[in-house]
Amino acid sequence: MQNDKRQDIVQSFTNAFRGLFYALKTERNLCIHFGIGCFVVIAGIFFRLPFLEFLILILVVAIVIISEIFNTVIEMLTDMFYREYHIQVRKIKDVAAASVLISAGTSVIIGYLLFAKYFPPSFRNAFENLANSPWYLTFLILFFISALYIMLKSLIKKEALISGGMPSIHSGIAFSIWVIVSMLTFKTEPLVSVLVLLLAIWVAQGRIIKHIHTIEETVIGAIFGILITVLLFQIVEKFKILQ
Repeated sequence: MQNDKRQDIVQSFTNAFRGLFYALKTERNLCIHFGIGCFVVIAGIFFRLPFLEFLILILVVAIVIISEIFNTVIEMLTDMFYREYHIQVRKIKDVAAASVLISAGTSVIIGYLLFAKYFPPSFRNAFENLANSPWYLTFLILFFISALYIMLKSLIKKEALISGGMPSIHSGIAFSIWVIVSMLTFKTEPLVSVLVLLLAIWVAQGRIIKHIHTIEETVIGAIFGILITVLLFQIVEKFKILQ
């Protein structure tokens, strides 16, 4: 009897690990969150966080991964019972995804509060230094990214290059607002920048979830919004110096 119980326990662990490996193999978002979680835990060890803070860090990482796993289970169940598109199924998936969004956003804030004291003093000057850097460097980066995108698109699809939803304007505006807020407040209130960044990511994710834009269109939109805003700040700073 004891051997049977022992085998049942071993089998339970085996099933659990098999499910975890399957989810990591098939679900990209879970794999990303798992990788980030491992990196954050290693960073906690590297910075020698106090025991209580380290436990909080592990708990937060675990909550995000568990939320993503439950989201995956709900998606698998709904896809199994409803093969065709159904508005209620879409709502169920959106609500499940919202739990992941909330847990991930909360984890970012907690992680920032735990690690902020280990940032060097010059960290708060990051956006100010960015605004004071040469404007032509940002212009060259923007030009390089645009050229690289068009070149890759032409090699992969051989079709109209700047058509459809490229880039995502909503994503570009959201991340542009994040840069503006960061330029104005990061030196004195960096947490405001983190919160606005979460909102920008939320906007971008919403465009992807609703199938309005692809991940590629959203990422390119965000990059363009960031670079164009930085470029405008650099030009303004240049005119201030000339005056």
